[in-house]
Amino acid sequence: MTWHLVTTDFPPRDGGVATWALGAAMALHAAGEPVLVHARDVPDAPLPFPVVRMWGRSWAKWAPWWAAASVLPRLAEGDRILAATWPLAVRLLGAARRRDVPVFVAWHGSDLTRPPLVAGLDAVRRAAIHVPVSDYLGGLLGVPYTVLPAPIDPVAPVPRGDRLLVVARLGALKGVDRALRLARRLGRPITVVGEGPAREGLEALAADLRVDATFTGALPRDRVPWSGTWALALLSRPENAPALMTSVDPRLGWTVPPGGAGQEGLGLVLLEAAARGIPSIGTRTGGIPEAASVVLDDPDHDPVPTLPDGDAVRAALVRRHGSARLSEVLRGLARDRPDRVS
Repeated sequence: MTWHLVTTDFPPRDGGVATWALGAAMALHAAGEPVLVHARDVPDAPLPFPVVRMWGRSWAKWAPWWAAASVLPRLAEGDRILAATWPLAVRLLGAARRRDVPVFVAWHGSDLTRPPLVAGLDAVRRAAIHVPVSDYLGGLLGVPYTVLPAPIDPVAPVPRGDRLLVVARLGALKGVDRALRLARRLGRPITVVGEGPAREGLEALAADLRVDATFTGALPRDRVPWSGTWALALLSRPENAPALMTSVDPRLGWTVPPGGAGQEGLGLVLLEAAARGIPSIGTRTGGIPEAASVVLDDPDHDPVPTLPDGDAVRAALVRRHGSARLSEVLRGLARDRPDRVS
């Protein structure tokens, strides 16, 4: 019985879904499960399981067809499919049902909160086994679900320092401007890792605030400067916040495209920080409260509570997440088959 993990984001691509997909595949493999990854890109470094390239173009529209073309010729009775996003499952459902193959769909955030670009969402809701990364996302589905633990395990703790760290795309929803103002309020330096359309305006804002801010641009996950961090900040705001239509600071000059850009499903970077013993500060937006160490309702004015120490942060991670927990949940659902309950 092979697990077919289907994803458009996988190393060498970077980002939260790519990190999740690699971690999920490694977790299943470590649990003794045969794994075959179907991805748009094949990693440069060898992995302990095969990765096959999905060929195609215009992925936003045609991803369901490219996924089916890769998976179906390799699908056998008794196999299992784990789709990283729901469009990848659309064209697999019929063949999977005929072969009695369960289809699991992971939900990460924008795949559920943005308007769909392809048809088939209702069919996926009816036929798949749903494993969102947070209760927040599960509540949006309107069908039974099981929260899937993140494949994030503790690693060697890093030396703590005095600076804030932001790892995010530099756009309207991630609240990097809020993090800059929080750094000024706390009198702390801040490092911003990421790239995006708001970078120039955010750099101007940091200069006007006289914040000691370093903008690194986008970095691979393994080059994020964790050492010396006091706390990670992810101060995202809701996509319908009035401030987004006319920026709270004219230097930023952003607007939100029709339909918004999606709520934060969980914030995997919060758990990556916790794995290193770094606490995090989040906002009550999307699934962030399920992962952040402390939560602020108003990051421009709320006092920051005392942050937990590194041991407590790592212990909280272990209680809810980890590779072993992820594989245990998936194997249990595959055994019990909730998709067979009508």
